[in-house]
Amino acid sequence: MKSINLLFNVILTVAVVVLFALHFSSKKQGGITAVAGAAVTSGELNVVFFNSDSLMDQYQMFKDERAIMEQKTKDAESRLIGEQKKFEKEANEFQQRAQFLTITDKEAKQEKLYREQQRLMQMEQTLSSDLQKEEAEVSKRIFDTIEVFLKDYAKENNYTYVLSYTRGGGIWYADQSLDVTPAILKELNDRYKNRKAE
Repeated sequence: MKSINLLFNVILTVAVVVLFALHFSSKKQGGITAVAGAAVTSGELNVVFFNSDSLMDQYQMFKDERAIMEQKTKDAESRLIGEQKKFEKEANEFQQRAQFLTITDKEAKQEKLYREQQRLMQMEQTLSSDLQKEEAEVSKRIFDTIEVFLKDYAKENNYTYVLSYTRGGGIWYADQSLDVTPAILKELNDRYKNRKAE
């Protein structure tokens, strides 16, 4: 799920650049000012933010998808460990009986063990690759859901920008009166709950 945080940080960086550009280009007109704790405005510019860490911790879709991915990872690890234990058992048995086998039988068994080892390495790479691909798809699905929601949310509330805030990110301070995280979380979770109920 690190990719979700990366995507939020990219958007955050772009938003900060845009705000700096707007701020410095509007300095001659008096700059950006806060209006009644609702949103930052400059003419038609309305800006609010949400805490992306809180969103990821409390958005039920993210929690559900993370639990599913954690279970899939555990299942893949268990499957791989089971296969590795079988291989180790077979290799140990071969070592114990090797002295009683003919050279031809030894070579055949060694070849079989080598192929099995290669198969296990390939299996590990495939499982890891599949999990990474699925995690990327899940991250994209969550990100797309949030993005579509935020476009509607911004339009309904007449916001020009809805920024993402994360501690240590590009924004070091934000007026808490501009924080719309609780409202966004409530609506996202309500929509997700309704979609799951269908």
